[in-house]
Amino acid sequence: MNAERKIQKSSFWANLFKTTANFNDLYGIIKNTPLFENLGRSNFKHLYALLNHRSYKSNEYVFHQGDPGNAFYIIVEGSIKIIQTSEENKEILSTELHRGDFLGELALIEDDIRPASAVALSNSKLAVIFKSDLDSFMKKYPLAGVEIMRNLSHILSTRLKNLNTDFTELLDKCNNMERN
Repeated sequence: MNAERKIQKSSFWANLFKTTANFNDLYGIIKNTPLFENLGRSNFKHLYALLNHRSYKSNEYVFHQGDPGNAFYIIVEGSIKIIQTSEENKEILSTELHRGDFLGELALIEDDIRPASAVALSNSKLAVIFKSDLDSFMKKYPLAGVEIMRNLSHILSTRLKNLNTDFTELLDKCNNMERN
């Protein structure tokens, strides 16, 4: 490991799933979100109907750290930063997300609070699926629900693997500093 390497952003929040395709329409952006991969056309049309649309002005909060997690967001236009506030009340930038990126997937699994805040970096438009709507969809279309949960498991396991790599590198760097 390069001793000069500085981990500046969290691998957990990083967009590890960015598609290289350029989609000009909302349907294309949503269809290519990893959470909805491999959904059949009919199921996707029903899911697409669940979308809500929200607009945020620059510096407006999408949600605050500590808020109840109840929705999944896909960035249609603009950019969002993810920040966490430390115990010392210091803001730490975890990552910046852009068009086609998504956030809030943990809220689809459990009823818990948001571990970070999301703030619009520019005027932004987001597509939103609320957990309660997705839960109803998965009850009505259980095979599609299984596919969504499989995709969600893949997303979270990939994030966890990358976070573990960062942690190992950081631990190695700290151990090397102690020896020197």
